[in-house]
Amino acid sequence: MEHIKERNEERTPDPILNLRFARLEAKKVMEKEAHYTDDKVYAPKVSIWWEILDDKSGGGHNGTRFWDNYSFVKSYDDEKKYVIRKGTRIGDLAAFMAYEFHNGADYFESDVEVAFEDLEGEEVVASLEPRRFKEGEPPTGTRTVSTTLQLAERAEKVTSSASLHEYQEEAARTAVEAEEDEDFEDLPF
Repeated sequence: MEHIKERNEERTPDPILNLRFARLEAKKVMEKEAHYTDDKVYAPKVSIWWEILDDKSGGGHNGTRFWDNYSFVKSYDDEKKYVIRKGTRIGDLAAFMAYEFHNGADYFESDVEVAFEDLEGEEVVASLEPRRFKEGEPPTGTRTVSTTLQLAERAEKVTSSASLHEYQEEAARTAVEAEEDEDFEDLPF
């Protein structure tokens, strides 16, 4: 097998983006086990290689790719175990997967199991924000706002029905205003 060498300086730095409701595709989804390096424990995580299909802001970031990690957290009951906890990024990802891929199931209230790999190749809509390892430190890349994840197809249906609803409300308001104008035209002065 032939190998290709790559130096760190040849790698393009991760983009630092802040976008609302970008359309993304999950190009690669990997689950990584906990591992130890230099006496430090790294939690298991789900890593997703996202590609921006539509940045919803002129297209300047379309085609941009970035890695996003959703790390498991230590159990309150057993420091040696890692769990998916409600209110964490991995918890938001699991809740999204359960809802979208298991007929609206609530991940934390049902016995549904999610397979994160099912997301590979799927398109989603999500907001993006700068990724920081610690509060106050400079950003090191981009991550999804995990609470905003929606399958793109569902997001488009919601948007189109919301647009239709707004259009219907505006049409009704215009009709009422026109009727009121007609009523005033009939008044003798």
